[in-house]
Amino acid sequence: MVEVIVVSHGTYAKSLVESSELIMGKQEQVYAFGFFLGENVEELRERVEQKIKEIRAEDRDKEILILTDMRSGSPFNAVTLLMQNYLFYHIAGVNLPIFLEILGTREFQRAEELADMVMNIGKETIVDVNKMMEGL
Repeated sequence: MVEVIVVSHGTYAKSLVESSELIMGKQEQVYAFGFFLGENVEELRERVEQKIKEIRAEDRDKEILILTDMRSGSPFNAVTLLMQNYLFYHIAGVNLPIFLEILGTREFQRAEELADMVMNIGKETIVDVNKMMEGL
């Protein structure tokens, strides 16, 4: 099973995990990290790096998918810095529908396949409801 790390501004990552558990039940091997006012990117990078090291200490070949809330934000930058020293997949722009898809399929797919899936379904997770209702 692919380990999933979610990194965001504030409590968004924690809320994604909590919301997913409301829908899908308790999730194992999912970790949430938030970036908060007064913190610097280096502190966040160190916390995420420590989790990567813990995961790899248990299983050197364990696949990791890291999700960040938005491109070019501090969480994104912290994770991108880690990509220089660690092998993992990183997807920016996570939302609840994408997160649920990942959690529902990570037992059966490799991290690279999950990343490809997310990129293919991303546009489907945002809907202009006014235009959708015009067709009814």
